[in-house]
Amino acid sequence: MRVGIYAGAHHAVAPALVEGFRLCGAGASVRATDHYYGERETFDLVVVYGMKAGRRVRDTYAAAGVPVVVIDWGYMRRVNDPSEAAAGYFQVGLAGLNRVPAFACPPDRFDALGLEVVEQGGDPQGYVLVCGQVPGDAAHGLDAEALQSWLAEQLGARAGAVYRPHPRGGVDLPGVESDRRPLAESLAGARLVVAYNSNVGHDALLAGVPVVCGPGAAYEDLAGEQLPSIEDRRAYFARLAYGQWTLEEMRSGQCQRFLIDHLVPGVGLPGEAAQTENRPSVPELSSGAEAETNGGTAVATAPTAGGEPVPTPISGAAPETVPPAGQPTTVPSAEAPKRRGRPPRKQAGA
Repeated sequence: MRVGIYAGAHHAVAPALVEGFRLCGAGASVRATDHYYGERETFDLVVVYGMKAGRRVRDTYAAAGVPVVVIDWGYMRRVNDPSEAAAGYFQVGLAGLNRVPAFACPPDRFDALGLEVVEQGGDPQGYVLVCGQVPGDAAHGLDAEALQSWLAEQLGARAGAVYRPHPRGGVDLPGVESDRRPLAESLAGARLVVAYNSNVGHDALLAGVPVVCGPGAAYEDLAGEQLPSIEDRRAYFARLAYGQWTLEEMRSGQCQRFLIDHLVPGVGLPGEAAQTENRPSVPELSSGAEAETNGGTAVATAPTAGGEPVPTPISGAAPETVPPAGQPTTVPSAEAPKRRGRPPRKQAGA
C-alpha cells in the first residue's frame, strides 16, 4: 500500500506518520502541501494535515475515489499551539475536519485522559453563553462579517445572553459586554452554550451544560437545549477519543493500525496474515451493525459523516465484546446516534 502524506515541510506529524506506516508494513511518501499544484499520484491512501492548504489535495484525491484522512488539532487534551505538539492530541478523521468514528468504541482511551463527564452542571437558572470563534478558520469557513452576523443573531434571539470571544482573537461585537473569565467559570454560570462548531461545545458537554450549534460541529448529534443523558455522552466521548492521537501513537503505528483496520474502507495491507507477529495493535471494535462479507472477512458497516459505509473488521458474526487495552469489555451496539436537532436558523452571511 502506498500512502501520500501532505503537510507543511517541517511539520512534526509527517515523520511520525512515515515511521508508523513503516511499522505497519506500508510505504509512505511526504509531499509539501504548499507546493501542491493539483497533480494526483498513485497513492492508495492520502493523509492531509490541515484544511486551509490541504483542501485542494483532499478534493483532488477524493474525486478520484482515493480515501483521504485529515489531521488537525484535536478535541480533548488537544494541541492548541505548535509548542504543545509533542504531548497533545491531534484529530484524525476521514475526509474532513470534526469527523468522529461513526461506530461504537471502547472507553479505554477516554478513561486514560482522566476527564470526568458531569451528570448535570452549569446553572439551570443562569445565562446563555454565546461563544465566538476565529474568523477564517477552516473548520467553519466564515469570514469576520459572516461570523459577526451569526453571533449577533444568536445574541439577539436570547434575552440576557452573554458573549464570550475566542481567546485567540475573534470578533468584537459593538455594544455587547464580553465574558473573558476562565472557561470553567463561564460554564458554571450558564444554562446553555451556543457555538457555531467550536471545541468549547465539548467542554460544555463534559461539564454537563447543553449545547446548540451550527453545522459542522463534531458534537452536532448531541446538540439541543436538553442535555443528553450521561450514558449518551460517555458513548460519544469514547468515540471521540478514538478520533484523536498523539505523535507518539503515530510513530508507534497505533494510530495507523486503527485507520487501516477500522476507519478507512478498503485499504487493508497485502499479506497481513503473515505480518501480525510484531505489528502495532489496537482493540478490535464491534460496530453492532449488520455484518456482511468482504473477501472472506466479516465486516460491519456504519455510515460516516459523508454517508459512505466504513468497514470495521470483526470476528465471527459481530461479537458484542471488544478487548480495550488487552482486557475483554462489553461494548454497546453502535446504532447511528439520534440527531437531536438544532433550532432553525438562517445560514450565516446569507
